[in-house]
Amino acid sequence: MTETLHRPAVASRERHNLAADAFLYAAMIFLGAMLVQEGIAYLLSGGELGTWTPPVWLEAIGALGMPLAVIGGPLLAWLVYGRHLGWRDLVAYVLGAMVGGALFGVAFIALAFLGRLIPGLPEEDEGPWGMVILVAIAVVAFLAMPVVAAVRDLAGARGHPRRHGLRLGAVVLGLVAVVAAMFVGGETAELGMFLILPAVPAAVAVMAMDWWRVQQHRADAPLT
Repeated sequence: MTETLHRPAVASRERHNLAADAFLYAAMIFLGAMLVQEGIAYLLSGGELGTWTPPVWLEAIGALGMPLAVIGGPLLAWLVYGRHLGWRDLVAYVLGAMVGGALFGVAFIALAFLGRLIPGLPEEDEGPWGMVILVAIAVVAFLAMPVVAAVRDLAGARGHPRRHGLRLGAVVLGLVAVVAAMFVGGETAELGMFLILPAVPAAVAVMAMDWWRVQQHRADAPLT
């Protein structure tokens, strides 16, 4: 642990992995809430979702999915990495989540603008495909190194099988859900965009927690 904190390259790589896991956990928690909501709606409506009005309590399940994901993703990743959770970590989490939400809003607007500049895409009434493409590229770039690290570890030394197994499992589930949603079409095809809504603030929040932990460790370390 101490060695990791004092080696910037190692600390940066672990923080990236931690953020990727929080991103994936938040997305999976939100996906789970959406599936529960849709499953209950399907059962109560007898399959006639188009003409059925959902009760308020069922709508609340979907509304709670977002905060549960933003809270659960970072905290689950923090605990999977064996980190102690103190009040200072929670303060860093809150500040990081707020910053992450603001950054996501700015990035969303920027990507929406850039997406309009991509030629040869369907008309707007068929979906914001330019933005979807840019978001997909950004997500792949963000998750690429952590996924490669997980595959290498599970195929070799198996230093952290639990965290890497959870990471790959979340990636597979996410891919299956997004691909299936695209085949269904309609608004469901934008599932991937919905999943990143809580995932980005969750990733920034856990990065803030880890940054604060490193700063506190350096401040508490004896001078040599």
